[in-house]
Order: sequence, then structure tokens, then C-alpha cells
Amino acid sequence: MKRTCRSVPLSQQPLVLVLCQVKFSPVRQMADYIPAIQEEFRRHGYPLETAGKIQQINITPTGMQTTEQERWEYRAKDEQWSILVMQDAVVVQTTGYEKFEDYAKRLERAVGTVLRITEHENLGVVQRIGLRYVDLIRPREGEDYRYYLRPGLHGVQDDVFNPGTHRLHIESAGSTTVGDEDGMMVVRIVQNNEGFDLPPDLLGSAPKFTPRAKEGELATLVDMDHFIAGKFEPSVDWIIETVYRLHDHLIETFHEHVITTDALEVWK
Repeated sequence: MKRTCRSVPLSQQPLVLVLCQVKFSPVRQMADYIPAIQEEFRRHGYPLETAGKIQQINITPTGMQTTEQERWEYRAKDEQWSILVMQDAVVVQTTGYEKFEDYAKRLERAVGTVLRITEHENLGVVQRIGLRYVDLIRPREGEDYRYYLRPGLHGVQDDVFNPGTHRLHIESAGSTTVGDEDGMMVVRIVQNNEGFDLPPDLLGSAPKFTPRAKEGELATLVDMDHFIAGKFEPSVDWIIETVYRLHDHLIETFHEHVITTDALEVWK
């Protein structure tokens, strides 16, 4: 599979985190398969293991329910790459991203390992595939975030608010076409001055990274999530083909509709 979108190398990379989640029908006995999965991940360069439980919040017709689920995490030696394994999902995330083709190879190996060892490639279904990119905009001295974002993402004027209190929280969402499937893409622009490089839901599970945002500084996060959901055959080849399609549309949206050409010149 080859990308159909542009590739623009940047020396001042605004990208903080990339993750892909492949969600599938639950394997309630996942713990039984973990020793074999761990051994294969160890041989693929993920020797660090952490096991624990996470809380999941589910919205149902009768209200909100909280459940606990086991989670196993495997990290590379530099801790910039990690694989999360749960009863119903595999997540591959990195703060050391260089190019998508390399990322896709790691994703293919991780997802393929879990589906093969659990026999889910024959017994299960894939329910969701989502690709998420988080970029951090830190303007240079004398600039503000508007220099980096397209006009439709600027928000109202600062002088509407008390000085220093304006914060963006903009979200655009809509359906897309991903191959033969219906997709959904969400683009969020969120600001903080607490020194957060990532959205709150990612801070606790992110791989190791060097913080860039400083407390008291206005940080602008571009958080893009592109996904499909349904019931799909668990073919690893098809999953990776779909991830390429999610990626290509997301990247073109980022360049054509989110950031400015001036931003690219700064980051080059």
C-alpha cells in the first residue's frame, strides 16, 4: 500500500503523538494469551512490560456505567513507542514518529500478532479503526496562533474577553468516505496555559516525550481523529489498507484546511 497524500519533512516538527486503535470483539480470556504475545513483542523490540487495570466509562440508555478492564503495555527501550493490549483493542502509539510508512509496519506487526495468537483473525470481528494525530503550536516571539491556523479556526477577537483569558475550544466533525466504508473525522483546536502538550485523556498513557509547552504559556493543540466503526472481517492487510486511507485524508485536511502555508515555512 502506498500513500496518496503529500509528504512534507519538517525539521521543527509540531507533531507530539500519533496513535492508532484497532478495536475488536472482546477476548475475555486475553490474559491467557499474554505470555505468548509478550514473548513476540519482546523479540520485536518492546521489552518493557507494565500490567494494570483501567476504568472505562460507558454511556447506556439507563445511564453511565464504569467498568474495569485489564491492560498490558509494552514499550521500546527508548520508551517512545508503546503497544497497549486490552480485551477488545490494540493501540500503537509513538512520540518518536518520523514517517507514516514506518509507523504502519509497526502497527501491522502488533495487530497481526494479537489477532493471530488469540485466533481472532478467524473467530472475531473488527469493530473500529481510528487514527489520531496531536500537534502542538507554539508561536515565535511577536506571533500568535492565528499565524499558524486557517482563518476559520481563529475564534472571536481577544478583546471580547478580559486580557489573557481567551481560550479556544473549537470542534469540527463530519462523515467521510474511507474506501467502501463510511468514516468520521473530528478536528479539535484546544488551548491551555497549564503546560500540557497533550489532551487530558492522553496524558496518563502517552509514551515518553520531552515536554515543550511551558506553564503560563498559551499552547494550542491540534487534535485530529479519523475513524470507521462497524463490523468488519479481521484481515490485517485490510486493516492496514484502511489505516492508509484514514491517514491520507487526515494529512490532506491538515495541510489544506487547518494550518497555513506560513506555518509550514516556520516548521521547515
